[in-house]
Amino acid sequence: MNTFIRLLKKFILLAIPLMLVCAYTFLNPLGYMSLEYPMWVEERDAVHGAFGSSEPEVLIVGDSRAKSGIIPKEIDEDGRIYNIAIGGSTAIEMYFAVKNYLKNHRAPERVLLIFAPFHFTEMDNWDQTLYFNYLSAAEVLEVKKDAVRYGTKKVNHNGSFADLLSFSLRLPNKYMDALITSRFNGNRAANLEKYAAVREDGGYTAFGEDEYNDGLSYETHKEDFELDPLVNEYYIRLLDLLRDEGIDVIIEQAPLNTASHEAISDEYFADYDDYIQGIAEKYPSFSVVKGVPEYDNSCFGDNNHLNRRGAERFSREIKEKWFTE
Repeated sequence: MNTFIRLLKKFILLAIPLMLVCAYTFLNPLGYMSLEYPMWVEERDAVHGAFGSSEPEVLIVGDSRAKSGIIPKEIDEDGRIYNIAIGGSTAIEMYFAVKNYLKNHRAPERVLLIFAPFHFTEMDNWDQTLYFNYLSAAEVLEVKKDAVRYGTKKVNHNGSFADLLSFSLRLPNKYMDALITSRFNGNRAANLEKYAAVREDGGYTAFGEDEYNDGLSYETHKEDFELDPLVNEYYIRLLDLLRDEGIDVIIEQAPLNTASHEAISDEYFADYDDYIQGIAEKYPSFSVVKGVPEYDNSCFGDNNHLNRRGAERFSREIKEKWFTE
């Protein structure tokens, strides 16, 4: 009996540091997470929180090209437009974002939807979605259940349930590197500043600061435009949700730089246009734009995203096209 008690005491002593670390990771993620994390937190707070009496009439929904490409205040200075796009997201994250938004807010009059062609073909940031705990456990399990039908290894690989548990409990095996790199609280000031800047800019943020970038976009690494079936399912769910809510939907595409536009095959663009044409036929009440615009390399802050100058230009064009009475 005495041996058991001694072992129990040792176990408790060993467990205390682990429990303290887990408690810290729960309570202060802004202290140690990377600078992209506050963008996700701000978006999640906007989706689940309240805008008071000035709730937006228009939402920008999509991935990082939407996040960095549309500056709401360039279109409307009165705060009637808000950008809830997320860097690295696909239709999966945005389906749950809009679904949760509608639970907490009145429905917007209009949604501007922008996803890079690449994000119809690959879930490149699913691990980040889990790492940032963006979706609830129930939402992740829903995705995992749907992924079974398609054999999506990115979601249901060996060890995926252990990963989900580790992320949900914020265990050290997933977060210790970030804690050590940040010295536990070294990122808090920068993350709070980033959060405030994104909120002040109506959800907009830049992903690249170059004044000129001729790097090649994600699409140039793909020979063919091949749909990811799980992403496509959630894109259709998202469109169905918007249609059923009676929301006016505009489907646009953000620009690519000249270098990327010239490197992508005509077949890739044609297959993407065929897909978008199918969407237009399935949802005749939506305004659907085919094609991918091309901007000069000087409008890009990195190989995939517009810089501020490029975003201002794109936002003005969107305003003239869809928001000028």
